[in-house]
Amino acid sequence: MLKKLVSSLAVATAAASLAAFAPAASAQIEIKMPIKMAMASLRGELSAEFGKELAKATNNRYKLTVYPGGQLYDGGKAAKAVQLGNVQMTNEPNSAFTAYTKNGDLMELPFGFADAEAFQEFLHGPRSDLVRKDLEKAGFHVLAFFDEGPFVIATKSVLIEKPADFKGQIIRTSGHPVVVDGLKGMGASTVKLPLNEVYSALQQGTITGVYTTFDAYINEKMYEVAPNLMIIPSYGAYFWVANKAWFDAQPAADRKIMDSIADKLARKYDKDVWAVADEHIATTKKAGGKISDPAKSAAAHKAFRAALEPTYEKVREQFGKEAVDAILSSK
Repeated sequence: MLKKLVSSLAVATAAASLAAFAPAASAQIEIKMPIKMAMASLRGELSAEFGKELAKATNNRYKLTVYPGGQLYDGGKAAKAVQLGNVQMTNEPNSAFTAYTKNGDLMELPFGFADAEAFQEFLHGPRSDLVRKDLEKAGFHVLAFFDEGPFVIATKSVLIEKPADFKGQIIRTSGHPVVVDGLKGMGASTVKLPLNEVYSALQQGTITGVYTTFDAYINEKMYEVAPNLMIIPSYGAYFWVANKAWFDAQPAADRKIMDSIADKLARKYDKDVWAVADEHIATTKKAGGKISDPAKSAAAHKAFRAALEPTYEKVREQFGKEAVDAILSSK
């Protein structure tokens, strides 16, 4: 009887010791994700969907909290916060990452890619590695790249239909050198201006035009002050990144899940953002706006390419002939 009691006590003691050193139940891991756009936007919806799918796939091991509308960080500040590890993730435009990769500028080469499909093929294929590698070195893990959608140049009084129409225009841009050089080469001057200041600047005549995404043009109701719209075949991407040190510390299976969900949602976004273009065109026309789409005219496309050749040559010197010509010859 005494032996049984001693044996039972030994087993209980051993069990208690093992329990003391056993890891505690895993706490839920919070992912903070600041974005500039509202939750009702396509990008807000994509970010929320990522959180739902990740929670479901990992049995609620992760909780994504999206901070929309720039309430925490946005743009370059969001990118910096991810790099520093102050937040875990963001998906902001390539213009927010110019401090970490000059190669991101290649994406916005005016009249560069043949069409949106060629651009999306670039984003999801191996040629985007020249951007991905830069970001990895800077402390980011790239979950996915996805298409910002149609870009436009809207002006107060002149509908841009040929290169000469740019002469004398003062165009707001986000500052990308390839865009700035291209517009200047066609006779315009450029100004770097925050998006939330564009409407009043157009209204006051400080600028005469704006280069931005079709989404931003509609969301900010710029058609009220710049009704002449050119849909320009120039493309931009959202960089969906996580802090690399944080990402690498997660279990391999979870990392694979995050990459897979992000890739799926990014490809869906590519389709969704272009699907709303017809609605944007209707909104613009309803407001009395006029629209040109030179990418649909072989003659116009050729004329713009010819006018932009000095810009292309300058970009070849900076980024390499092979990289630039691969874009210009995209099918």
